[in-house]
Amino acid sequence: MNLDLFMQVLVNGLMSGGVYALVASGFTLILGVIQVFNFAQSQFYMLGAYVTYATVANLGFPYPLAIIAALLAMLLLGIFFHFFVIQWTLPHGFFHTMLVTIAFGNLVAQLALLTFASKPVSVVAVLPGVLAVGGVTFSKAKVVVILGAVVVMAALYFFMKTKTGTAMLAAAENRDVAGLQGINAKRIFLVTMGVGSGLCGIAGGLIVPVLSASSNMGTNVFVRSMMVVMIGGTGSMSGALLAAFIVGIIESFAFQLVGQINLLVVFLFAAVLMYFRPGGLLGKPLPIPGQ
Repeated sequence: MNLDLFMQVLVNGLMSGGVYALVASGFTLILGVIQVFNFAQSQFYMLGAYVTYATVANLGFPYPLAIIAALLAMLLLGIFFHFFVIQWTLPHGFFHTMLVTIAFGNLVAQLALLTFASKPVSVVAVLPGVLAVGGVTFSKAKVVVILGAVVVMAALYFFMKTKTGTAMLAAAENRDVAGLQGINAKRIFLVTMGVGSGLCGIAGGLIVPVLSASSNMGTNVFVRSMMVVMIGGTGSMSGALLAAFIVGIIESFAFQLVGQINLLVVFLFAAVLMYFRPGGLLGKPLPIPGQ
């Protein structure tokens, strides 16, 4: 493997890691604050990609506005999902709510396949071509995905430092004590679901110029995101960010070495890590909510 190929594989891994970081961060946020194992995250990612495509191709808006549209659309859909579905199933327990998210995700996937997602679509890259640095070439579109993911994660970091973000962290730590401090749990749950879903929308919007949007694109990313949550540590945002890039890089280099069974390498890495650190890199072993 020469330097040019090495750097291209590394960029591919960083690009995948950026997308995994956004989806896994949204999942971790929802699980930590609301204690909901949201299997519908993958469909918010897929819908974000198609919203971006529709905004650019059908409405003629520039790509940056399409990303904002994907964010807002998935944020509102997440709030809708929580307000009309999740909050009514929470009193019935963790597993009941988890099954509802599975049903909702399957419903969205099937409706999308029967309507707008019957064939793959893509968006023209905002920065086409390659970037040459010292004889090493990079795809500009992939660099945009990496930088976009870093910017969004930085914005999420500062958001979690705000009053609303602090309230979300307090509710995640102990919702009863947070309620005694005057924190409105219902409002925080709505915001959390909106932010977690919006992150998936951004991830889908960022990747669609590089990889075509399709009805099953969310499933592949969701599996990797679950690996990210396991490796990083459940409930740890910093762990999810670190693990996302680790998974992306391992997967990318493994593909060069072993081809289509590269995911097996990631599973083996996760298995070894879980043996020595059951709570992941920066987290703790997850107790089942309600037990």
